[in-house]
Amino acid sequence: MNTNDPKQPSAYQVPPGWERFQPPPVAEPVLQAVLVEDRPPAPARIQPPAPAWLRFWRQMGGGSLMLSLAVHVGLLLAAGVIIVGTQMAKPVNDFIPSGPTQASVEASQDLAYKVSMKQMDAMARKTPQTRIGVDGPTDCLLPEAGVMELPEAGNGTSRLMSASIGSKLPGMEGSAPPTMLANLPNMFGGRCSMQSRLEKLRENGGTAECEMAVSRSLAWLKGQQNADGSWGRANKGAMTGLALLCYLGRCETPDSAFYGDNVRDGMLYLVELARRNPHGILAENLVSNSATYEHGIATYALGEMYSFYRLGNRSLPGLRETFEKGVQLIIEQQNPQGSWTYGGRDAGLPTAYNKDSRGEDLSVSGWQFQALKAAKHSGLKIEGLDGAIKRCCDYLESKQTKDGGFGKTNRDEHYNQWSLTGCGVLGLQTLAQHKATAVKKGIRFLREFLSAEPLDWERNCNLYCWYYYTQAFFQAGGEDWRFYNAQFLPQIIGAQQADGSFKRGRPNWPAGDAADAIYRQCLCTLQLEVYFRYLKVADREEPSIFERQTRR
Repeated sequence: MNTNDPKQPSAYQVPPGWERFQPPPVAEPVLQAVLVEDRPPAPARIQPPAPAWLRFWRQMGGGSLMLSLAVHVGLLLAAGVIIVGTQMAKPVNDFIPSGPTQASVEASQDLAYKVSMKQMDAMARKTPQTRIGVDGPTDCLLPEAGVMELPEAGNGTSRLMSASIGSKLPGMEGSAPPTMLANLPNMFGGRCSMQSRLEKLRENGGTAECEMAVSRSLAWLKGQQNADGSWGRANKGAMTGLALLCYLGRCETPDSAFYGDNVRDGMLYLVELARRNPHGILAENLVSNSATYEHGIATYALGEMYSFYRLGNRSLPGLRETFEKGVQLIIEQQNPQGSWTYGGRDAGLPTAYNKDSRGEDLSVSGWQFQALKAAKHSGLKIEGLDGAIKRCCDYLESKQTKDGGFGKTNRDEHYNQWSLTGCGVLGLQTLAQHKATAVKKGIRFLREFLSAEPLDWERNCNLYCWYYYTQAFFQAGGEDWRFYNAQFLPQIIGAQQADGSFKRGRPNWPAGDAADAIYRQCLCTLQLEVYFRYLKVADREEPSIFERQTRR
């Protein structure tokens, strides 16, 4: 029952006064018509037409949400462009297999050089002081020397113009074993101590920078040696021989503190190479024409090695036998003209040499006569050696032209006098007797030629020719050497790079180029060692190689 309804009877009585809480009655609404005065309508506002892009946006269903998304995408794209541009501007450090950049190559080379210098410095500090055995109860300890100032030469600017001779500089040991020093052949005396080398540099117009350049070069070569002891990728007999000549030129032997293992392994590679070949030729391919060059160069290197060790107490197994057999092969393969030529394969011969050829080759002969020179200086008695040297000197003299040069008179021909006069002159200087007139004519020809066309790394960098020019002018000495040294030294020093290697020059005679890095390195190093590697013929106190006694 609804107790809220007062009209229903109930046992419950509604209290009096309840009515005042009820809402008042509402009258029915009265609709009144309101008369409004008729007024003219207000003129409509003319809206300007929307821009075309806005109409297109509306037609595409664009709204504020899509506009917001478009703005954010644009901002992200702009940020991406800025980040990528910043990264591209940074220098590249290339460590991926696709190949190094120039920047990474230079950085790696600089790091390798610094590591090598630290290793050499550590090794030098461990090297004991040199003692020389003398008659008496005690040894004689070599004293520390003072400081030697060296003048600059030519137009070269030296970064190191003085050196403490007694102190050990990194990679600059270059000292013969104590058992050799007292009896070392006089011609090698200038190379076997730092004091001697710096003195020879001072006397001959070099600088202490030459010694440092050689040290950097030998450190670079150390890192290029193959696992089998050889150097190079092709013609390994020649490349190994040239590298050994560079080390021996600074008196680095198998006993050297830092380079001893390198020199020993290189020598053993050549010994093993000869052992594998039935004819004893020091080349991997017996019949390749290049084998004649390889054998001459490698035999030359073994000859210098033997000259160091023939007076020592240490035995180098196979060295003497390999060298003697190599020299004997050269003597046997000399042709009737006194020259050496290749072409043995075409003639059906077992090696590249062709002793029956009626031709001649001054370039091939140059390396053979240097090997014969090493054989003569070794003191070994080798049958036929003197006769072969005599025939070679006659051949060299026959190659001199009326101009004074050595070689063909047509410059367009392969082996011409502008390229090989240095070779001919050097042969007569170091092997022949009483050939001063021919030598002077050859030097005069070269000097006139180089006055007209000075040495230039970027125009006529024929390093094969320079190798012979440098030695010929050094042996000539005097004003001729000063003239040449002023041209040569700045070119070689300026071409050495931070890692110790030498950049490639631009030749104007293809055969004179040194495109191979090992070949180029060795030719440059041997030229830098010319100041102390050999004494000038005129300065040697020992008899001529024709007058010295040989030994068994």
